[in-house]
Amino acid sequence: MTDPIIYAMIPARAGSTRLKMKNLALINGKPMISYAINAAKNSSIFEKIIVNSENENFALIAAEFGVEFYKRPEKLGSSKTKSDEVIADFIDHYKEADLLAWVNPIAPFQKGNDIISAVKHFFNKGLDSLITAEDKN
Repeated sequence: MTDPIIYAMIPARAGSTRLKMKNLALINGKPMISYAINAAKNSSIFEKIIVNSENENFALIAAEFGVEFYKRPEKLGSSKTKSDEVIADFIDHYKEADLLAWVNPIAPFQKGNDIISAVKHFFNKGLDSLITAEDKN
């Protein structure tokens, strides 16, 4: 088998209910989402890195950080939208990808090596899906 085509999707909803535009909140002078973009880029495992949002403001961020932008339908920007709906819409538009990695835009401490480890674990265990979490114990 040839190497799988792996895409990173960084979802960014503009209408956060508790903290408006939290993905654009500045941390050390950079928008929070930029840390996810840089972690994905530093992993060097993705064919494409794509910011996925219903809001065009994120197209500017994507361009600034040298990644692609996908404008999802407005209806998928609701606080009631399920993650599965966002993923299904995205996959519908990027059918060529063999694997999709959802890179969380509100986890500024994730590193490229964390992403590499998760993807390696996914392949080594022969999984069809994987969700990561940090054990605080």
